[in-house]
Amino acid sequence: MRVDAHVHYSPEDGYLDRLIAEEQRLGFDKVCVNGADWIEHRDANDAVEQSMAKYPEIVVGFAYFPLGHRESDSVRELHERGFKGLKFIRPPSRYDDRDFYPVYEAAEECGLVCLFHTGIVARTPRDREHDVDNDRHRPVYLDTIARAFPTLKIVGAHLGNPWYEEAGMACRWNPNLYFDLSGSSLKKRPPEYFQSILWWSETGQYRDREGRHPWHKIVFGSDVAADQIADVVEDYQRTMDATGVRREVQDAVFGGTMARLLGIER
Repeated sequence: MRVDAHVHYSPEDGYLDRLIAEEQRLGFDKVCVNGADWIEHRDANDAVEQSMAKYPEIVVGFAYFPLGHRESDSVRELHERGFKGLKFIRPPSRYDDRDFYPVYEAAEECGLVCLFHTGIVARTPRDREHDVDNDRHRPVYLDTIARAFPTLKIVGAHLGNPWYEEAGMACRWNPNLYFDLSGSSLKKRPPEYFQSILWWSETGQYRDREGRHPWHKIVFGSDVAADQIADVVEDYQRTMDATGVRREVQDAVFGGTMARLLGIER
């Protein structure tokens, strides 16, 4: 199964249909569409819910959840509406703020996958309104959360760009923490760089906590417009081929791992 774990909803006319057509052309079975609308930068959860109804076999809904502005009861409500995950971005304080712990606890109880933006966030016209502080997006805060909630399923976007080493070590030590490589990272860094970040082995003294290949901690996420997804697929493929990632591990990156997290393996 192939899964695109990171796609934003867009209100552009006809966008959803074009997105699904392109994802299917590229062989993806599931598309995780989140409600952090990347044009208006507003909550688009209702539109994502409609997308789930229109394409029930393909669209997996991730609800945008504004930390600090909604309570944990909202997590359970979103789960009841059929959302399989939550998207967090631009928090009012660090991701590991203890005030957010009830939200993470509810997500853990509901089995939701939590997708966190990590690293420097794109600039928008509403940055002052959102009080954007990129230090709050550091991947080390996901390490804190992963230890506090060991069965919470966590995906960090962008491998923490530019805090790659922080992200790499955090996912090595936490079995429930994963990252995607969406964004500019695969364009600006050579394959050998990612080999140095995902450096540990499956056996021996320096290994993953569960004895897995380091690329088992990476999932595919595009995070681009429909007409650019193929380019992201090529970047992932080029990087994994150049660093000798085995075919079965590549299959896990392109969907197997995310399908397991979502509970939709077949």
